Amino acid sequence: MLFFERVRKLSNVCIVIFVLFFILMIVSFSNSKFSEILQHNFTNDLRGTIFTLISFIISIFSLTLGISLKYIVKDANEEIKLLEERTKKNSGEQI
Repeated sequence: MLFFERVRKLSNVCIVIFVLFFILMIVSFSNSKFSEILQHNFTNDLRGTIFTLISFIISIFSLTLGISLKYIVKDANEEIKLLEERTKKNSGEQI
């Protein structure tokens, strides 16, 4: 766990961005007139609709990026530990 501190921090930042944009999306959704879209398939508040969709896309992207970075760090740390064990084992056999 000594390695990849920057990647772990980036993963945490991505998850925080997910939470912020998800909250922003919920607030934008509650303020917009999405009932018009459901009833008439049209809305006058196009800016609010686009803002909500962009917030949703950014939140989903940052969540997937944050989770995948966490798994990459975990997998890389396991691989480094395995390599360290192999080098210790091989150096012990050579002596």
